[in-house]
Amino acid sequence: MRFKKLALAVCMMTLSAVLLTGCGSDNNSKAKGEDGKFKLDLATAYSADSPAGKAMKKFVDDVKTKSNGTIEINLFTDGTLGNPKDNYSSVASGDLDMTMAGLEGLDLYAPEYTFLDAPFLMKSLKQQDAILNSGIGDKLKAIYKKNGFTTLGFHNRDVRELAGTRPLKTLDDLKGLKLRLPGMRVYVDTWSQLGVSSTTVAMNELYTALQTKVAEACEGGYEQMATLKLYEVQPYIMETDHVYEFVGLYINNKVFDKMTPEQKKILEECAKEDLKYADQLAAESREQYKEQCVSKGVQIVQVDREAFRKALEDYYKEQFKSKWNVTTYEDVMKYAN
Repeated sequence: MRFKKLALAVCMMTLSAVLLTGCGSDNNSKAKGEDGKFKLDLATAYSADSPAGKAMKKFVDDVKTKSNGTIEINLFTDGTLGNPKDNYSSVASGDLDMTMAGLEGLDLYAPEYTFLDAPFLMKSLKQQDAILNSGIGDKLKAIYKKNGFTTLGFHNRDVRELAGTRPLKTLDDLKGLKLRLPGMRVYVDTWSQLGVSSTTVAMNELYTALQTKVAEACEGGYEQMATLKLYEVQPYIMETDHVYEFVGLYINNKVFDKMTPEQKKILEECAKEDLKYADQLAAESREQYKEQCVSKGVQIVQVDREAFRKALEDYYKEQFKSKWNVTTYEDVMKYAN
C-alpha cells in the first residue's frame, strides 16, 4: 500500500511538472484566454512623459475602450523591460507581446535597409514618410514579419542635429573631430567618411564624456540636448537635420494572428490615430526643447546641408550597390522631389 501511494505521488508530481513546463514554454498562450480576451504587455525604452510615452498611454486606453475590454495592454516605459534590442528580440521570440522601438531593428533584422538611418541621405521628413509608405517600406515590414513581428505603424520621433564646443559649419571643421555616436554601424561608417574620429559612449555617461573632452561633440535631437543639459558643455548646435528618426509599434505575429478581424482592425486604427498624435507631440516638444536650449545660451548655427550631402553622394551610391541593394540611390532620391 505504501508503495502504491508513493508511486501515485510521483506520477502526480511528474504530471504537474509537465503541465507547468508546457504552460511556460509559450508566452503567446497566456495572451489569450478561453473567453477570447487578450492581456498584453507593451514595452518601450522611451520615458512615460516623452511624446512616445504619452501616445502609448493614449493607445492603451483607446484600445481598451474600443475593444470593449477584450484587449487590455499593460504599458512598461523607461526601459523597465530592457533596452530596445532586448525588446525587439523578445517580441520576435514571443516572450514579449508588443514594443515601441527605434532604429535598432534595422541593425538586427534588416541591415540592407539601414540607409533609412543614414546621415544626410534624407532631405526632409516628407521624403522619409514617402519612402516608409512606399514599396520600400512594405518590403521592410515584410522582413520584420518574417522575423516574428507585425508592424502596426511608424512614429516620427525626432530630427538629429550636431552639437559642439565650437561652430562646425564646413567639412573642414569636421576633420579629426572627436564625435560621440551611438553604436549604429551606419552612423559610425558615414561620419568617418566626413573625417570624423568617432567614439561610442553610453548615454548615461555622455555629459561627463563631453565635460572631460573624451568627446568634443555629439549629435541627437533637441530633446536629448535639453533633458541631459548638454547645453552646459555644448554651447553650439548646428542644424544639420542629418537624420529623421522614426520608431515603430510592433506586435508578435502569433498574438496578432490569434485575434479576430475586428480586434485586429481596432489595433491598427488606434495605432494609426495615436502614432499621429505622437508625431504632433514630438513636433511641439522639439520647439519647446529648442527654446530651452537657446534660453540657456546655446547658439544655433545654420550649415550648408547640401555640401555635406554632396560629399557623401559617391559613397552612398557605392553602398546601394554593395550593401543596400534592395533599392537604388536614384529610387530613394526620387522621393525627395
